[in-house]
Amino acid sequence: MKKINIIILLISVVFASCELAQFDEPFQTNPNLLSPEDADPSFLLNNIQIEFADFMQDIERTTDEVMRYKVLNNTYSEVSDQGVLNGEWTNYYTFIQDAKVLNGLVANDDGLRFHRGASRIITAFATVTMVDYFGDIPFSEANKAAEGIINPILDDDEAVYSAMLEQLDQAIDDLNAGTPAPVNDLYYRGDREKWIRLANSLQLKMYVNMGDQSAINSLIAEDNLIESIDDDFQFGYSTQIDPLSQHPNFTDGYIVGGQATYMGNSFMNLLLNGKSAPDPRIRYYIFRQSDQDPIASSIPCVNDPMFDFCYLGNSYLGRDHGDLRPNSSDQEFRAIYGLYPSGGAFDNNNPSFGVDAPNQGGAGILPVLLSSYVDFLRAEAAISLSTSDDAATFLESGIRKSMDKVLNFADGVALGLDFAASDDDVDTYVDEVLAAFQAADNVGKLDIVLEEYYIASYGNSTEAYNGYRRTGFPSSLQAPVEQTGAPFPRTFAYPTDAVNSNTNVNPRPITTQVFWDTNPAGFID
Repeated sequence: MKKINIIILLISVVFASCELAQFDEPFQTNPNLLSPEDADPSFLLNNIQIEFADFMQDIERTTDEVMRYKVLNNTYSEVSDQGVLNGEWTNYYTFIQDAKVLNGLVANDDGLRFHRGASRIITAFATVTMVDYFGDIPFSEANKAAEGIINPILDDDEAVYSAMLEQLDQAIDDLNAGTPAPVNDLYYRGDREKWIRLANSLQLKMYVNMGDQSAINSLIAEDNLIESIDDDFQFGYSTQIDPLSQHPNFTDGYIVGGQATYMGNSFMNLLLNGKSAPDPRIRYYIFRQSDQDPIASSIPCVNDPMFDFCYLGNSYLGRDHGDLRPNSSDQEFRAIYGLYPSGGAFDNNNPSFGVDAPNQGGAGILPVLLSSYVDFLRAEAAISLSTSDDAATFLESGIRKSMDKVLNFADGVALGLDFAASDDDVDTYVDEVLAAFQAADNVGKLDIVLEEYYIASYGNSTEAYNGYRRTGFPSSLQAPVEQTGAPFPRTFAYPTDAVNSNTNVNPRPITTQVFWDTNPAGFID
């Protein structure tokens, strides 16, 4: 994997004619600030790329709890309430304003169309994510306080999706114009073909959500989707501490005092016990800080029938989904984030406190849309929508690409270590999955595909969240052990700041469903 160096903006360019996007309130005019026409398009694109990564990472880390990757130690209502995604909402509308300014610059300089094409794809991805989490959002009237629109209306979520499909087509046209690549392309290093494959693959992701068989078949026939690991859309972190550029999960798990949260027992159990042998990726995903079982007094849930797992054994100490107990003083025993994707430590049966373990210093990645994800989407659509793909072929391909990426992560730092996974381990795993797949009916086949997608999506729980709402799978996900009556969040609550500042944004329940989620109420826990 190529390490991506983050370009940190030391100068914040603010525009006198712009409005603060979250609230749509105008900045005060300052004669010392640059006007939009004086802005540097490279700085703008740089900011858009970094803010997008922050936006996606923040949403992903919140969704980790909902999707069992780490413990849910609140109710569903608390983890998806009005205060949870305030920052993400603000972040989105801020960098959307940067994109608006960039678009204005391109109108006067046709040589910046590559910049605009990349920006259009990034902002489309963020906008689609906003719809997936909130449903209807301010869109057509957003960021127009300078035009007198202080309370932008909520646009229909399906209409916003349609607008983003059109925007992605426009982005492809921009990229095909042949203008110079930006000098600070943090994702694809100026490779326009990879950006085009990303645009097509984002459309595929949207069409799978929408259940549009015809559109998916057209993309398949066009044959220009993300197919190789080299095409993966990801954001790279570094080991830099000042300013902080390390993966956020690393800064959680590899600090003096230890990781504050617990890994999810449901997810770790799937890795440990979901097949006849542990998943080859488990030592890359999870690092054990101890080889000693914690004392019984620190895990009082043992023998409590309310808990499905409590303690998995073999030093994999996490917590069950919906375990609302206060944290224990067991930091040195907890399993923590591993090598992939957080840039932590590979588990080579070398227990030590996270901060002391040999690790990659936080030089991990945010996996946004990977080649393995695209294969799983194609396998799912082949089953649920009868597209022209072969489901088994793309199921196997998705698993193998995930294994290849994880096992060779960080320039293959774990290769040759005593407990590194082997090719035989991968083949055995794939053979077992495919045998189960061939023996299953279509419902079982879909469950298998979504379970493998779920495992491969570690580090990007938004994919799992969408898949779970779309299909109800994987069926292996643990229900909350403490039944509080709080429903599973089919969308997240509008942020408090948005409700308080815009008269058109009103609170609504987390049972509200995004337009493509046509499944019955209450069908998932």
